[in-house]
Parts: sequence; structure tokens; C-alpha cells
Amino acid sequence: MASPHLLPGWLSVNQRAFRFENEHFHWAENPIDVLSDTYHFLQLDWNSFEPAANMIWDHDQQILSEAEDFYAELTNRYECDDWSSLCEMLSGESPAGTDAKRWAAIQAAHAGFQAGTEILELLPAMARFTGFYDLSVNADMSIAFPERLLDSDHQKAMAKALAPPPVAKSDEIVAESGGMFYGREAPDAPLYVEAGQHFDAGEPLYIVEGMKLFNKVVAPFAGTIDEVLVEGDGIIIAKGQPLFKVTPDEKVEVLSDDELAARQREHTAELVKLFI
Repeated sequence: MASPHLLPGWLSVNQRAFRFENEHFHWAENPIDVLSDTYHFLQLDWNSFEPAANMIWDHDQQILSEAEDFYAELTNRYECDDWSSLCEMLSGESPAGTDAKRWAAIQAAHAGFQAGTEILELLPAMARFTGFYDLSVNADMSIAFPERLLDSDHQKAMAKALAPPPVAKSDEIVAESGGMFYGREAPDAPLYVEAGQHFDAGEPLYIVEGMKLFNKVVAPFAGTIDEVLVEGDGIIIAKGQPLFKVTPDEKVEVLSDDELAARQREHTAELVKLFI
């Protein structure tokens, strides 16, 4: 989920593994097969020579292999290779030739192997929720974007989400390190910034000298200088010392842990509605 490349890749590869009917999610393939393919997609296949961080863990591999063998045997024995039909059969009475006790054990094994696979359902639910499958590829291999993604306000919001501006929690810019402060490139050069001047993110604000090294410090965000708190060049400053009073162009919303957790719960609840 943290990778903007792996997630769309997984959704594209597995788009035939599920379907949506009446705004709800249903598996078209066995989640065990999808899980096995996912380990391969993530290059985490079992290999006794790899470190644990680079492959499926041995006990997980054992359970996954047992699950694959279990469903392969069911498919062969009952000649049912369609996942929906297999699930329907497993939810009913024992088939002819299988006693009730053995069938109950088979149903229990099925329930056990499927336990926890619901976590995979969050991925197609996210795709459905965000309209991922509204994207398509034209005959010339260019991307066909839905109209809603071409809206300028929507694009600004997406850009902000993908590359949020640095958080400006206060109205000050403080020294990143201690040293000698210089407000200009050279003694006869103009000041980088003065009171009332607007600055953009990435523009130089001052130079700090330390150990004969001159480091140019740039603005982490855009804003306006309200007051310069250090007068003159060659002034010794300390790390964390306020240098400028500023008004940021944009105040980034800073959520508390409780507010963030509440938003996450609300969003997750909306996703879960798609497959419960």
C-alpha cells in the first residue's frame, strides 16, 4: 500500500480475480491462489538460501502449500474448478460418496485456510473507492483519463496529496544550525530577503558560516517576511534561534493523533462496506 508502483501493478494483474456486483465485492478466483501469486509478484518466493526479509517465512510457506494442495485435491476429486461453484458446494451438504463427518472436516479446513484472506479485499475496495479502473489505455498506448481527473482544482488537490508542502507550524523561520549569519551573497550584494518581501520555496534566505564552510539556506515553503530578527552580517546565531517572522502562504493542517485515527477509522469503514 505504501508503493505507488506496486499497488497499481497488483490491481492490474489481479483485476479478473474479483468482481463487483450491486456495489459489493466478490472473489472470482480463490484468494489462496491470489495470495500465492502476490508473494511471487512481490518477489518473495520461498528460497532456503534467502534471508527471511526477502522471502515468505517458512511456516507461512508451509501453510500456503497445504492450502494449495487442499484445493487442488478438492478440484480434482469433485471436478469443480470454478471458485464460485466450489464455494457453493462447500457451503452445502456432503456430496454423494463423502460421509458427513469427513465433509465437516473438509468444510472446517476450508474455513481455516480462508481465515484472514479478507485483508486482501481492501486492495480492490480501494481501487473501487478511488475509481482506479476508470483509467484505460487507448489503441495508441496513451492513457485515457476520466474527465474528473482533468479538473484543475482536482489536479491541485492531487498534487498537494502526492507532494504535500512542508509543515509550517509557526510564524517563524529558525536557524538550522549555529554559526555566523550573513543575509547576502557578498558585502556589496543586496539582501536575500527584507521585511515585506515575498519568497518562494527553494529561494535563498541567508548564509550560515561554520568551520570556514558557507552554507546557503533556502526557504522550506513560500511566504512573506514580516520582520527580520537578525540585523547585520557576521552575527553569531545558535541552532533553533528565530531569524525571521513570516506569514506562510499556506497553513498546512496538522491533525492530532486522535483526529488522524478518527479519519482513518471513518475511511476504513467506508471501504469495508464494499465487501461485507
